[in-house]
Amino acid sequence: MLNTPFKKGVALIATAGLALPAAAHEGAMHAHSSLMAGFLHPISGVDHLAALLLFGALLAGLSRKEISRGLIAAAISLAAGFAGGLLLGGHVAMEWLIIGSSAVFAGLMLVPTSARGKAVLAVASLLVAHGWAHGAEMVSSSAPVFMAGFLTASLAIMALGLPLGRLVADMKPFIRAAVSATIAAGLMLIAG
Repeated sequence: MLNTPFKKGVALIATAGLALPAAAHEGAMHAHSSLMAGFLHPISGVDHLAALLLFGALLAGLSRKEISRGLIAAAISLAAGFAGGLLLGGHVAMEWLIIGSSAVFAGLMLVPTSARGKAVLAVASLLVAHGWAHGAEMVSSSAPVFMAGFLTASLAIMALGLPLGRLVADMKPFIRAAVSATIAAGLMLIAG
């Protein structure tokens, strides 16, 4: 289906075009009282969706063990951020941290898969901002159920990023650079 570098690039750029301003974090109050609300929440904010897809894409081409470690590190970062937001509330820099993490993930798409390995574990820590934003808008009584849905959806979205990463990994370096730059530029446009 996507058998040429051009088609792969178009598909990836179209996916990156999804990176529009989000409404899934602080300042955007939603119903937070159920597992389903938690599950749908990361999907409703396109900057979160883009970051989770891009992080999943970074895992593509790694060994099963590295993919598992990356997903575990991501889940820990999201949960820690969620707890921090729940306990300490929001912060004005959160939107910038979310967009910045997405730009870092897009930039890392330039790095050959063979060199990502342990670096992916380090950049998983950037997902703290995404968890924090969700935790900051929570009412503590419904937090455990909401967080279970939120983490489940986040991990599923990252898993969906794996095929995206395979597309990028198969591209020639100059096309991969152009696609990564386009993704990063789209994210910078979101930042205003």
